[in-house]
Amino acid sequence: MKKKANTTPEYDIAVVGGGVGGVYTAWRLLTDQLSSPLLKKWRGKKSNLKVALFEGSDRIGGRLLTARPPGFPNMNCEIGGMRYVSSQRIVASLVENELKLPRHEQTVDQPINIVYTRGHRLRNYQLSDPDLLPYKLSDKERAFLQQGNTASDLIGWAVEQLFPQVKKLSGEKLEKFLQSATLDGTPLYEHGFWNILAKVMSEEAYQIAKTTVGYDSLGMNANAVNSIAEYFNFTPDVKYYLFSQGYDSVPWTLQQQFEAAGGEVHLNNWLQYFDSTTLSDGTAGVSLQFMDGESSFTVNARAIVLAMPRRSLELLLPKGPVLDPEQAPQFRYMMNAVEPVDLYKMFLAYKEPWWEKAFVTQGRSLTDIPVRQCYYWGVEGRQPGADPKNTNALLMAYNDMSSSEFWGGLRGLPLGPGNAIHWSLPGNKRMKGKSSSNNIFTRKKMPHAQKDEKNDWAQRLRNNWDEHTAPRKMVEEMHRQIMEMHNIKDAPEPMEAAFVDWSDDPYGGAVHFWNSGYKSWEILQQMTKPVNSFPCYICGEAYSTNQTWVEGALQTAEIVLQQHFKLTSPKWLTNG
Repeated sequence: MKKKANTTPEYDIAVVGGGVGGVYTAWRLLTDQLSSPLLKKWRGKKSNLKVALFEGSDRIGGRLLTARPPGFPNMNCEIGGMRYVSSQRIVASLVENELKLPRHEQTVDQPINIVYTRGHRLRNYQLSDPDLLPYKLSDKERAFLQQGNTASDLIGWAVEQLFPQVKKLSGEKLEKFLQSATLDGTPLYEHGFWNILAKVMSEEAYQIAKTTVGYDSLGMNANAVNSIAEYFNFTPDVKYYLFSQGYDSVPWTLQQQFEAAGGEVHLNNWLQYFDSTTLSDGTAGVSLQFMDGESSFTVNARAIVLAMPRRSLELLLPKGPVLDPEQAPQFRYMMNAVEPVDLYKMFLAYKEPWWEKAFVTQGRSLTDIPVRQCYYWGVEGRQPGADPKNTNALLMAYNDMSSSEFWGGLRGLPLGPGNAIHWSLPGNKRMKGKSSSNNIFTRKKMPHAQKDEKNDWAQRLRNNWDEHTAPRKMVEEMHRQIMEMHNIKDAPEPMEAAFVDWSDDPYGGAVHFWNSGYKSWEILQQMTKPVNSFPCYICGEAYSTNQTWVEGALQTAEIVLQQHFKLTSPKWLTNG
């Protein structure tokens, strides 16, 4: 950041963290500032509110990361968050009513797709037949499947044995019921999800349910209130949507509009800590200490918004009225209320869709080996407007928790807990040359690569791909496991690959879950302003009740914006 000599830049609001929650908050503050009496007062006689967005990395977007490999001019890879669902009111209204970004429905589960578990290859349509499953289920569990239910439904069935009311509830009514529910004389929020499932569900049923849900984290021992709400809010009529230009188009568009409205974006600036200060007009404010490469600088503001996940907050130095555990012990208590979850994605590009020999073309196949989920991302030549002669094809591998640790062991790096990269301070340089050159997968030239688009957006997507190289051993093992899933031994080698382990710092995890013992619905509100007497606000997916989704980041952002900055509800928001 450039500043005049002997001056400290001063803003009305400094937003720190350039993920979707941060750029959305900054965008709303500028574009809707006149709806807030507080912000109009801060603006005073100035022509505009002074809002700056600070991001430690070299891009806005955070855990949204759309990439495009060579040879795929009409396809995008979502190495980060990939979709939203029709029931998510804020994000759906934002992208459909306000930003008007093109989207299309995603296919997830197909009857013909593969479930490879305990060495047996099944198809999705066979998951209702307990005689075909290599699991020893109880008589009740077998009977449930024989009624036409599938193995992934066993989690919901188990919850309904404990709380029959849940199948008739959704949304706020479901959440209110769960928040006041008890089990064995103990509030439900004090129970772990796995603990309560074990009361009515065999371990065999639990294992096949986790396998066929696709995510180990959806069966983890998180806060039972939030886990049940997450599971039952996805009713059969819910639709999944992908963005035609990629999910990265959301923060990209918000950034363009924020800057056009007079906002400032500062990249490669890592916040170290913040403290109280006196502003130039004599009022109380916030002093922010940043690192920019090897040098440090200070910025002052009337208020600070930390749009950061738990691990990024942990990396900040424990100074000031919020981060100092002696001054604000309650902040550490609240910060520990959520658990980051490891999550890993890899994309493999091939010259042809060889997996179609196994009669699978779209959606995902599942397994209990470490690859876990295999999405048939698509064939370039079948996209609208594409060259039909281009048979380049993409697979996405998607897994979490212990499976992510398995892949971390193939990175060839000295890693920390969970086989992830850990920093000691915010802004520690990322490990350059993440592996030695002989351990990096050698990318080969894809057919039709010369026909790729040339514009700013296409270049951003290409950079996102190029910067996320994959270790050779990891690619080889991933390819081997995918061939094993499909029982195909002569598949061509992958030509391109990219991966991200979102457990690496500064994220510490791709998503978060509430720990048991915490009233999440109360901490959600308290965390948005952890110290009542100090103008520091926090938003993001981590401390929301829509965890794992962009909706959670926007949910907490709106609490900050409406309750603390006094903005009105967005005009484009569809009533729920």
